[in-house]
Amino acid sequence: MKYIDSENKIFVNRTLNMNTIKLIGFDMDYTLVTYNVPAFEEKTYSILKNKLIKDYSYPTDILNFKFDSNFIIRGLVIDTETGDFLKVNRYGFVRIASHGTQFLSYEQLKDKYGVNSIDLSDKRYYIVHTMFSKAQGCLYAQLVDFYEKQGITPNYKKMFQEVERSLNNAHMEKDLKGDVVAFPDKYLIQDNRIVEALLKFKKFGKKLALITNSDYDYSKKVMEYCFGKFLKFPWQKLFDIIVVAANKPTFFTGSNMFLKVNPETGLLSNFYGPLEWNSIYQGGNANYLEKNFKIDASEILYLGDHILGDVVTLKKAIGWRTGLVVQELEEEVPILERTQEIHKLIAKKMTEKERLEDVSLGYREKLWLKDNAKINRQKWEEIKEKMMKIDEELRDLINQSQQGFNKYWGEVMRAGNELSRFAALVERYACIYMSGIANLYYYSPYKYFRSQRRLMAHDPK
Repeated sequence: MKYIDSENKIFVNRTLNMNTIKLIGFDMDYTLVTYNVPAFEEKTYSILKNKLIKDYSYPTDILNFKFDSNFIIRGLVIDTETGDFLKVNRYGFVRIASHGTQFLSYEQLKDKYGVNSIDLSDKRYYIVHTMFSKAQGCLYAQLVDFYEKQGITPNYKKMFQEVERSLNNAHMEKDLKGDVVAFPDKYLIQDNRIVEALLKFKKFGKKLALITNSDYDYSKKVMEYCFGKFLKFPWQKLFDIIVVAANKPTFFTGSNMFLKVNPETGLLSNFYGPLEWNSIYQGGNANYLEKNFKIDASEILYLGDHILGDVVTLKKAIGWRTGLVVQELEEEVPILERTQEIHKLIAKKMTEKERLEDVSLGYREKLWLKDNAKINRQKWEEIKEKMMKIDEELRDLINQSQQGFNKYWGEVMRAGNELSRFAALVERYACIYMSGIANLYYYSPYKYFRSQRRLMAHDPK
């Protein structure tokens, strides 16, 4: 088997035999099209500040805010009624929290959130599902700080809604996407491996679909920049069907009609009858696409970057096979590989600590029974000192193991020693996941992706 660098690997939650896949669908933004995240989000951030001043009369002082691209990571939960930012584990328990950008101490966290999990179905909670939320979240946190430093308690929910509305408007208006189109080299990353991977799939008989929420005009321009220089034919011909303005996740759950798109002008026309290969459509729905081309749900693989819109809803609604792009893994997986020996040492120290704890409990029992109290208390104190020393060593080792991850929140996939809620969704709903579509370049179109045996609590370590 050929060696594949860790950042280029594909990770498997559920066995996926690519030999059975007939149609591979792709999202565009942050999937086929890779953005320079800091540059794109900083532009978004600048637009948001100006829109808040213009549309909602925010003070011009906010123009002095500086964008921090690290403050928001995928999977964070924003409590829109308190201005809190939460990292929760798979069960909804809060493990790290900040109010605005000010992080809570362990005692403050315990006092505020206690031992109860939070109900993430409550509409007060906004969950960061995509990279597109970085600027929004950062600005909202800074606004919380800004007003409270002046002794003002803002209407947190209203403020969040105004920031969110400004973001939605920014994506619909031309200031943001117009700048991407005007300066693509600043915002977009060209990667020949993505094109080569798709060409390989076509060469070996796979049908390819582009299904994106972006409109045709924008899709045409960014795809031309990212794909055009690597192809000897128009990028549109790389796909057997293109669906723009798909309105996901409704595309997977609804029954919207398809409209035909003129590839030259982008003009729309009403469409009746069967869908045709090598055509471009707008809107529509997945159920009709399946039936029209007589492809079973299990024979379709769809890859996107939005855990809810591209993976969870799709899997629940129609049962296509799913793949998720988690761009953060490009940096995080190599760190995990480099720190394997540290994690082994942590595990060894934890085993020793547990052994000492058991010995300590034995002495506590004897003390309770007043059995040779003086000697047992001395031995108990000696054991406690050894455990304290191990705790200090563990603290240092854990700090070493976290070097390189997000300085505020740590790993995207973990909340402390547990799976983060985001990771739990990935594990449950994404058949495969990877740091980028370019990773497909390193695998055969007929690859049999096998999931690993998962250890349970009772399994031997």
